[in-house]
Amino acid sequence: MDPTNETTDHGTAEAELAPIGMIWGRIRERESWTDAERIEVLDDLFPEDDRIVPYTKRFATLILLSTTIAAFGLIANSAAVVIGAMLVAPLMTPMLALAASLMYAQMQRFVGSLAMIVFGTVAAIATGWVIARIAGGSLTPTSLSSELLARTTPSLFDLGIAVAAGLAGGYVLTHKGAGSSLPGVAIAVALVPPLATVGVAWEINATEQAVGALLLYSTNLIAIVLSASVVMLVSGFVPDHIRDAARGRIGLRLLPWVIALIVIALPLAAHTRTVIEDEAFVRDVVSAVAEWDPQASVVDIDADRSGGNATVSLTIGTTAERQPAWELAKAISDDSGVRLDLDIRYQEETTDAASTS
Repeated sequence: MDPTNETTDHGTAEAELAPIGMIWGRIRERESWTDAERIEVLDDLFPEDDRIVPYTKRFATLILLSTTIAAFGLIANSAAVVIGAMLVAPLMTPMLALAASLMYAQMQRFVGSLAMIVFGTVAAIATGWVIARIAGGSLTPTSLSSELLARTTPSLFDLGIAVAAGLAGGYVLTHKGAGSSLPGVAIAVALVPPLATVGVAWEINATEQAVGALLLYSTNLIAIVLSASVVMLVSGFVPDHIRDAARGRIGLRLLPWVIALIVIALPLAAHTRTVIEDEAFVRDVVSAVAEWDPQASVVDIDADRSGGNATVSLTIGTTAERQPAWELAKAISDDSGVRLDLDIRYQEETTDAASTS
């Protein structure tokens, strides 16, 4: 038997994992850095002396403008405008600077980067509040746009995005030819829109939504700093003599961030489970409607499930004779094992035709 023709489960598993290994292998590529090149990158991350005032002015201006754009886009429910705000937002740079200061054990630069992040965070929330005060109109906690609502219920999916964005940001920083990719990373992780959402929700007294948006921002911040730090460590950006001299201390410096990530992942996991259960419940409702009335079409559905109780509001279009609502309620209740309150609204379906000679 030709051994080259043998296929094993182990070989198949390795083949399936190959793309992941290739990605991590690319991240771990150790580019040859000179001390002068490292200093140049660090100088860009940490403007000091006579450069600190102009940098702070630019940072503050971009925070105000990007949050203003984001807030208007969120209120107007315009995804395109929100994406534009992400391009202008300057928060990614101090987060990468914070990661670099952790790896280089530069406490003064760590404090400076953290102060810049705190300043940007507070300024963004305040700007969102002001825009909502000016342009919020009839916005209420129960009438938030879908763009606003999308940033108030973070899940493990958002954590995964933030980790990937941090890896990408660290990769862009530590691989010289990838610098043009940083705007794409900023769009992917969306740092300013959650802060604008906090300000808007705070102004209209939507406390629960504001807390959710702040949790999303905190998730992004922690995951980006931690994952970017890891990339800087393994890619060769941190000199070997610094890494070897501080091998144990690097772990201690990263430990609080790891703990924070675990703590913040707990509510995200709980919410993710709720989202998955809600989506499964909605599918059960749609399936039950199809069996209850094959000619019915679900125009709109609002389902809320909490423990053993659920409420469902349906808008249904049908051309057939209306079926008893209790039959549908019983079918949903039996399938899902919940006590159900069902409300059905019918939307008339009409047809019209015309022809000309």
